[in-house]
Amino acid sequence: MSIHIIPHGRVTEHIKKGLRDHSSVEKVYLLPSHKFADVSAELATELETFGYDIEIREVDAFELRSVVDTIVTVAKENPGEDLYVNITGGTNLMAGAATSSAFFIGAKPYYVLERQDDESLEELVISLPAPKQPLTFDLSDAQREVLEQLGDWDNEGRTGIIGRQLGDALGVSSQKISYHTGQLEERGLIETHPQGRRKEIELTDVGRLYLRWTGGKQND
Repeated sequence: MSIHIIPHGRVTEHIKKGLRDHSSVEKVYLLPSHKFADVSAELATELETFGYDIEIREVDAFELRSVVDTIVTVAKENPGEDLYVNITGGTNLMAGAATSSAFFIGAKPYYVLERQDDESLEELVISLPAPKQPLTFDLSDAQREVLEQLGDWDNEGRTGIIGRQLGDALGVSSQKISYHTGQLEERGLIETHPQGRRKEIELTDVGRLYLRWTGGKQND
């Protein structure tokens, strides 16, 4: 099933253009702010006449976490489905949150340009590079503990972390730390850097965002 997740504000023409450019769209989640809930309801009625299954979920247009959490929730409710995110509408924050969220859930983000001359619909709808696979939101408890410990040390400005230090802090064997860090590195949440016989471990920017958006102990 093809599902489109669409944050928006007052303007909605780009939504209809984006949907027309994609075949086999079965369900659409409209994400308006409270201010434009009536606009969303009117649009939903119009889209339903064309056979789309519409669901409206209000977000705070000026709260990053609100937009991200809503998109992530939709993805979790629809595992294994073909997800698209229209990043065109709403505030700049909504667009940025939608783009980042598309990366996390493994969706295909796209942008709809305004018509300037006589461009075709295909020329107006721009697909953005999509991740090879979504990040796994449900890490194991042990992997989450490793990531959060690295997050705590990252907040303190501590660098040069090695596996033995993680093991000592968490009471976990070096072999298990090696396995967990390998899994986290595959997901792009951490990276390792050989320093002689040592292998130093640090969070990536994606890891920091992951902790912030999934309730980790990262600073805002």
